[in-house]
Amino acid sequence: MEILHIPDSERHAFDALIPAGSTTSVRLGTLGPSGTSSEYIAQSMANSFGDSGEFRIILESTYEQCLDSLAGGQVDLALVAHAYPNINAFYMNPLLEPAILFRGNTPEYGLATRPDFEFSEELLSSETVVSHPAPVPLLKYHFDQPVRLATATSTSQAARDVADGQYNIAITNEKAMREHRLKFVYKFSHIPMTWTVFSRKVHK
Repeated sequence: MEILHIPDSERHAFDALIPAGSTTSVRLGTLGPSGTSSEYIAQSMANSFGDSGEFRIILESTYEQCLDSLAGGQVDLALVAHAYPNINAFYMNPLLEPAILFRGNTPEYGLATRPDFEFSEELLSSETVVSHPAPVPLLKYHFDQPVRLATATSTSQAARDVADGQYNIAITNEKAMREHRLKFVYKFSHIPMTWTVFSRKVHK
């Protein structure tokens, strides 16, 4: 399955952001920690634009920190998922503007537990599921019952919380699941999603 679909017009717009012959790395900020879908798409994007310059991916704890880092010049670009509920803050910031938009498919999502945890669907009525807010609607579409939720700053953080024993079940992606040595006990799917890369405005 193709991970990214970036129209030629968006590629040309992105190429225009990077000075010809530049020898400095492009600092691309996105949501961390390691294992997020945002990092996965950032790495895929860096590979896709390999001829445009070398990327250095900088993982922030929250998208809000990505915004502050971009506005403050600590990163050159910020990659933001359109599933992020407060993405309007990027669009409304007078210092920033959208550079390119594209489609990128996430890793597979699912419910993950520690390897020694015995899971059954009945436990969803008593256990707390930890998740970033964005994929929470998956529960409604796959399970016909209310679920108690705890919020994490990212899907990777949710996986880490389960690995550390704070919770027993997380909604997370395959990358974070493997990184934190969990197991999927229920699989959802890859999530086709759209993304914006933001840059600072160039004042002419």
